[in-house]
Amino acid sequence: MTVMTEVRTRRPTSEQYCNPATFLRTVWRRTSLSFKKRKSSEERFAGYKGVRDITVKKGPSGLGIMIIEGRHTEAGRGIFVSDLQEGSAAEQGGLQIGDMLLAVNRDSLLNCSYDAAAAKLKQTEGVVILTVCTPNLKDDKGDESPAGATTPGTPGAPSRPASRNAEGARPQTPRPVPSPVKAEPPPDPATAPVEPNKDTVIEINSANEVLGFKLLGGSDTLINGASGIILDIYKGGVIEKDGRLKVGDQILDCNGIVITKEMVHERLCLSIKQKTAKLKMTVHRPDPIKYEEIEVDLTRKAGKALGLTCIAPVQAPGVYLGEFLPGSPAELDGRIQKGDFLMAVDGRDVAGADLVGAATALKLCANKATIKVKRFKSVR
Repeated sequence: MTVMTEVRTRRPTSEQYCNPATFLRTVWRRTSLSFKKRKSSEERFAGYKGVRDITVKKGPSGLGIMIIEGRHTEAGRGIFVSDLQEGSAAEQGGLQIGDMLLAVNRDSLLNCSYDAAAAKLKQTEGVVILTVCTPNLKDDKGDESPAGATTPGTPGAPSRPASRNAEGARPQTPRPVPSPVKAEPPPDPATAPVEPNKDTVIEINSANEVLGFKLLGGSDTLINGASGIILDIYKGGVIEKDGRLKVGDQILDCNGIVITKEMVHERLCLSIKQKTAKLKMTVHRPDPIKYEEIEVDLTRKAGKALGLTCIAPVQAPGVYLGEFLPGSPAELDGRIQKGDFLMAVDGRDVAGADLVGAATALKLCANKATIKVKRFKSVR
């Protein structure tokens, strides 16, 4: 393994020019320091096969590496290269599918999770040093080549395209067969928990019973996104008994039907609330839940109502808006809608109020009332 250490050269002083012994001692100290750093790196990863440094320059499109967290029978658990972008700097530098990433810019990736490793790779800039090993590298015996591995330039070795043999590549290392590292098997959809900020596939045994939840979304509403958002979950229904879905979860597809931005609210609900024995859906749980806040001024005639009705959610404090009275100021304004959470009336905070408190605030508001609500935002 070759370790390249950048050493800033200092101009020797006049005394060093005049004293060859002093100059030679300075050079020796720097060479010794470089050797110690190399030795430290070698000792740290001494138990791995085919350890080497690959120096790549990160471009606008990144390093061109796809990684996976997995386990190798000999190397153990770690971060492995699952794919390489065609013609990327990493591929040209000699990185191979199946290689195990040991360090990034000397920062160890041992015992690192996928998220932590991905973050370290993302934070790199400019010239990046990747310390890698090849877990499947077999020991050479005499003149025999490792099984399933060839060295570029030898008879029978597959030739690499010219674009992959750019200057700076290191094709001298053996090219083993891809490492038998496999991704962890996906969790069972029947029991898999919904993970925050990830698309999670779950399966619910509905047995043709009432699902018991209320949805928002649709192209004919003010939430126009490619998802159905759970507004409320009723007690005794299939969803409540299953226990995995929560208010604010966003359903992206159900039993093979993908929710699109073009679906009206009724079509969206029919696509998700299917009468079937099982529901298999992809769910995204934003954490934290994202809202948008809307504030409107509604003018009513003396003695007349604004036209707002309120509903107390089953699993959350506060109230959300129900159906509007036809022809009322609330309906004619068009900027607030059913399912919006009531936050304030004429500056009075009602975000945590119960049904009676919210209704009282609406009844006592001025003829020109300022209504503030918050609304779920679609992630798609």
